[in-house]
Amino acid sequence: MNAIRIQGVLVDVDGVGVLIRGPSGFGKSLTALTLMDRGHRLVSDDLLEVVLGPGEAPVGRALEDEVRIEVRGLGIFKAKSLFPEGTVPSFPINLVVELDLFDTDRDTGRTFPEFESTSILGKEVVQIRVPVARGMDPALLVELVVKRFRLRSAREGP
Repeated sequence: MNAIRIQGVLVDVDGVGVLIRGPSGFGKSLTALTLMDRGHRLVSDDLLEVVLGPGEAPVGRALEDEVRIEVRGLGIFKAKSLFPEGTVPSFPINLVVELDLFDTDRDTGRTFPEFESTSILGKEVVQIRVPVARGMDPALLVELVVKRFRLRSAREGP
């Protein structure tokens, strides 16, 4: 079985496996914590293993049995100690969200998300760049992107 390791945070957001990526220190783990606080489930923080699952979809899982999450400045915690129902051992990766700094030249006036695709283990996965400006809530942006992704997927069909 081919397996790769990918840097990022994988969260089940309303049944959509979202791989959150972005620069180091950008707030990916805090975004995951906020999502967990809103009832979503963490698969892995920082580094995950990805294999091809049933139906040949990429599936991510934590490298350790006990999923841990870093809270910058406070330490590393067992995710289940913070949110007892907030973890899941593995989940398909349906969407990659690339958190990025808001760029006034590139992002001002945007009226729709820029959906693209990326390859994970040879399988195409939808990817979107999400520009984040100071004061924005990245977790809310991820939830909105998931809603948009579901609408887009429903229009395009299987």
